Parts: sequence; structure tokens; C-alpha cells
Amino acid sequence: MSRRCLVLAATSLVAACPAPGSSSRPGARDRAEDAPLRIRIAQAEARRAGGADELAELAGHGAKAERLLALRGLGRIGRTGGARPIALLIAALGDGDPDVVGAAASALGVAASLDDGDLGASDALVAALPRGGGAVVEALGRAGTAAVQPALVASLGDPRLAELAGLALGRHGRRRIALAEPSRQALIAQAAAGDPAARYAAVYALAREHEPPEHPATTAALVARLGDPVPEIRAQAIAGIGRRKAVAAARGAGARLDSLLLDRDWRVAAEAVRALTSGDDGKDAIAAAIVRRFDELERGEPAAAQVIVEGERALATAAQRPVIATALTSLAARAPGAQAIPALTRGWIECLAIAALQRARPDADLAAVERCGLPDPLRLPLVAELIAADVGPLAARRQTLARLLGHPEPRVRAAGLGALAALWKAGDAADHGNAVATLVAALGARDPIVASAAVDAAAPIYEAIDPTGEAPRPAGGAVGVPTHPARRSPVGSADHALLDAAVIARAQAERDPELGAALLELIGKRALVAGLDACRAALRGDPVRARAAAGCLTALGEAAPDIPPAIAAPPPVDISAVVGKVLRWRVTTTRGDIVIALHPDVAPWSVAAIVALTRKGFYDGLAFHRVVPDFVVQGGDPTESGAGGPGFALPAEPAALGDGAGYQAGGVGIADAGRDSGGSQWFIMHSRAPHLDGRYTWIGTVETGQKSADALLIGDRIVHAAIEEQR
Repeated sequence: MSRRCLVLAATSLVAACPAPGSSSRPGARDRAEDAPLRIRIAQAEARRAGGADELAELAGHGAKAERLLALRGLGRIGRTGGARPIALLIAALGDGDPDVVGAAASALGVAASLDDGDLGASDALVAALPRGGGAVVEALGRAGTAAVQPALVASLGDPRLAELAGLALGRHGRRRIALAEPSRQALIAQAAAGDPAARYAAVYALAREHEPPEHPATTAALVARLGDPVPEIRAQAIAGIGRRKAVAAARGAGARLDSLLLDRDWRVAAEAVRALTSGDDGKDAIAAAIVRRFDELERGEPAAAQVIVEGERALATAAQRPVIATALTSLAARAPGAQAIPALTRGWIECLAIAALQRARPDADLAAVERCGLPDPLRLPLVAELIAADVGPLAARRQTLARLLGHPEPRVRAAGLGALAALWKAGDAADHGNAVATLVAALGARDPIVASAAVDAAAPIYEAIDPTGEAPRPAGGAVGVPTHPARRSPVGSADHALLDAAVIARAQAERDPELGAALLELIGKRALVAGLDACRAALRGDPVRARAAAGCLTALGEAAPDIPPAIAAPPPVDISAVVGKVLRWRVTTTRGDIVIALHPDVAPWSVAAIVALTRKGFYDGLAFHRVVPDFVVQGGDPTESGAGGPGFALPAEPAALGDGAGYQAGGVGIADAGRDSGGSQWFIMHSRAPHLDGRYTWIGTVETGQKSADALLIGDRIVHAAIEEQR
């Protein structure tokens, strides 16, 4: 992830230029001259604990350029290198060179973000603030405790630091750190600032406040920004009103919230949809707005589909209301015949409308959704959602779910697994036996999509088996001694044993970070004492599984273990082929071309992987499997489910302040399931997301084609991807 010193043309948000301690991206001559150093640093970073000593030596005794890059590398290694990298970074905060102080602060922020923990650096960061400037302010948001908020409030009063301080307080909210009242009041004042960058940061922080109290002054500050000239500020303001459950209070203050559903910027409208779903009046307004948005779609505004689809999802359980039923019926009828609109868009609008209408009918017809205009992997999961919601006669649900579970497409089978718990609750002993047998088989499946879905489905099945009891919990430090007897029927006990054995067997063998971690978490949550060995073994695995293993062992009654330093092997890509090069990634999609400027000087391993995979044709034909309107569009998974990758993992390479634009609209990053678990999956931002900076690897920025990116829906595809090198 990266940072500031840019002008976001689409919103006129001018971010703060680098403060002391920020680095700058090299020019052409610098790129060529420092390529050997960057390659050396990257290779040491990738070895994690195995490269920490080399980076420590450079950070302490190298030339200045070596010191700055090595400090960034130590932050990326973080606690995977043991205690020494963090201690060295804290010590570097006392250096006499402001650039070194800033680099150390940025690195501490990255380390804290990657490992989501308190590094014990708050006091040292506050002491370094006069010398480290903006980099320290940013780090206080990522690595500081609640005790640093007075320092951040003071920084709000400095025009050079105001934006960074506001964003830092917003990150406190994301980290579940409550705002003190002086912090809240300072943000309220800054929300009316003349500088749009400072204003955005304040609204962002107020919108992201952790467990916000009812606070009329905050609500008033957010309402005042609903008419802001900067679309992303308007979007944050309505999102904040929704998150704070302050819609009624805002309406009471005279705010015209419904008009935001038709905002000229589709991203604002998408946030308004989410905010207004809490009440019947808001849902009726959404229904009216998405019908009008369909008119825009027919006039050639493809991003209007994001608002329509988000609106249909928001209304999925509300079609019993006449206004909503009328709107959905209209969309279901109009979409198939609107030939000027791409078929995928028509299919989503039609299918979501039909699914919502059927959900409201007492005599629901699941087959109506099975016939709508999307491909099986997109359409049939909607049917599974209806089964999970107990829609339709029980016999029809049984028959339909059996078809889904027997479907040749893994994504459909995975969706069917999510409906098993509902059928268990509604069904009889035969349904119970079939559900457990199906789940046990899926837990052993070779396909990661099916196995991942089985883990997700296991928790509600456990609860359905034993609705009145709880998992036995270790007591008094004695592993496996329940605090109370488990209240299970003989059938439930047998079913528990089957599931326990399947979960533990898969956990012992699983090496995928995300799937493995989910299994370990389930072992801990269900207090499966027989899984102790699986949790102990995973403690020395990849960082994602190791962290889950530590939580599992704690849940099973063992003392909180220290995760050992991790020595890793670099991924099988050639960073010398990209470092020092000027590279563009041209991604031709079903919505048009997107040209991305790649930044190998910031993320050499990730860019090298993108380049190597692209040149092999890996991305050609793959679908975008995740779209969250006004957030991201994500693709690059060969399974098109979110569960797949290239067969290797990438070291996390979050950027430092000054490395580049970061997660603004058009920012491009690597998706992961936790530190050092990224692969081939990547994403493009619809809007700014400061909380992603310093946590996710930022690899580039969209240069042209953002409108194409904004139009992408789940199921759109990469037609062809190519690397263009400037020579």
C-alpha cells in the first residue's frame, strides 16, 4: 500500500506532500542505479527471519539509501523475524536524521498493520513526532494506542499534518480503538475545513468511529457534508450516518437523504443504498431510485448497474412491500429485453429481482430463479440463498438442494453446502444424516472451493446438531476438561464425532493459509481437544496458519504460545526482470481496456508475479469474482471463487508514505488472507480506502480505463492481459 503527495483529479483531493521521513519513488536514472540494492533488499525481505540480520546490518551501518530501504524491509518482516526487527525500528526513531526517523516510523506502522497487534511503540513514536513529521503521524494511526490521541489532535491543528492526523484517527476506528471526546470534537471542527484533503480525513474518521455513541454534533457534522462538492466526502458522510444508525436523526435535522440515491456520482448513491436500508421509507426510496437508474443504464451509463444491483440486494427481503414489489417486477420484466445493455448486466438485474420477488411469495417457485438469465455459477447460488432462507416448500427445497450438491461446477456445490444447516433445522432424521455425510465428504474434497465452503458450513451444522448446548470448554488450565457436560442426543454425539474427525483430519493435512486457518479456528471454537496436535504443528507454518494455531491453542487451554520466527523461501519469480523497469499492465476486459502503471520499485515480488503470470496467459479468460460497489473489483483467481491462486504465496510488500498514490480510486493491490498469503488475486479500487494503505501490497495505479473498471460486475472477464515495457 502506498501513500500520498498526489492530486486525485476525479475529486480534487490534494493529499499532503511527503513530510520528513518519507521516501520518494526513483526517476529513470535512479531506477537503473539502485536496482541492485533494491533486488538485494527484496531478496532479504522475502526470506523473512532468514534475511533479518542482513537488513539489520544495512539499517544500522549502510549508506543512507540502504538504511531507508532496509528499515522498510524490517517493517515488512515485522514479528515474523522475531523481536529484533521491531526493537531495531523503535531504536531508529531516536536517530538524528529525520528521514531515518520517518522511515522507521512508517515501517512500524506497516508491521503493526500486518500483524494487527500492539508493538509497544506508542511512547517512542510520540517522542519522535517533532523530527519525523507526517510519517510519525501516520504510524500513530497504525501502531499507536488510545494514549496517542492527544498528539494526533494537536497535529490536526497543523495544516501540513491535518490530513494525516485525521486519517490516523480513522484508522483507530478500524482498529477498534474508541475516540476520546476531545478527538471527536477536533474532527467535527476539521470536517468543515476549507482544505478538501483535511475535510475528507475528518469525515472518514467520524464515519469509521468504533462503537460510536449517539452524538448529535457528530451527526450534524456528517449531515453538513452531504452536499460537499467532493463526491468521496459525500459518500463517506452518508456511509457514516448509516454506520452510526443516525438516519432518523439526520432526517429529523432536515437532511434530504433520499436525493443521494440519485447523486450524480454513482459511488455516493451506492453508499446511500446501504445507509437507507434500515427503515421502510428508505427501502421504498431505494426501490424508486433503482428504477430511475435503469433508465440511465439504458442511456449508456454502465456504472449505474452498480447502484441497481446493490439496491436489489438491499431489498432482497422486502418485496412484500407494494412499492418494492412493483419496482422489482418492473426491473425483472425490462431487463431481458434491454438489448443495448450487456447480457451479464441484464442477467444480474433480472435474477436478483426474481429472487427477491420469490422470497416474498408464500408459494415461492425456486425454479423461477433457476431459469433466469445468468450462467449456472452465478444464478444457482441465488437459489441456494433462498433455500438457506427457508423459501419454498420443504420437498422442493430438498430436491433443489440435491441438484445443487450434485452439480458439476464446484462453485454451485459450494453454494449448496451453505444451505445444509437450514435444511437440517427444517428437516427430519434422514435430512440430518444426509447433511452430515455430505459435509464430511466435502471436508475431504480435493477442490479448495468445496472444502472452504464445507468449513464455513460446519459451524452452523454444529450449532444445529446441538442447539441448546455449547462446545465443551477447557477449565482451570486442564486441557479438555469441560466446564459443564455437553447436552447432546445420541444422534448428535455420533454426528459430532463424524464432523470432529473430518475437521481434524483436514486441518492436519491442509497447507493453504486461508483454508488451514479456518480449520484451526473451528477446532478452537468447538474445543476439539483431539485437534491439539494439528494446532501445535501449524504453529510453525505460514504466518496466517501460525496465528490461527496460536488462537486455537489458547482456546484449548494452553498458555498463549509465542509464534516462532519464520524463515521463508522467496517465491518462484524473477524480480531482476522487473526492478528498475517502467512497466504497464494492459488488461482487456469485457467492459474495455484498463491500463495500469506497475510499481516494481515498491513491490518487486508482487509485480514480478503479475508479469510472469501475465506472460504465461494465466489471467486470460478469468472472471472477476468479487465486486463491492464503491470499494473494489477483484479477480485473478483461476477457480473464480476467491479460493484459488497460482500455487505459491507472495511476501507482503506494503508501501511507505511517499512511495506513491496508494489506495485512492484506481489503486491496484494484491488480495490476501493475511500476511504473506497473496498470490494471483488482485483488485482495483472504486474509491479511496485509507485503511488498506500499509496493510495490503500496492502494485500500481490505473492510468486509463477507470470507467471500464467501475462498470465491471461479478462474472465479467479478462479477455487478454499483456505487459508493456517502456524501453
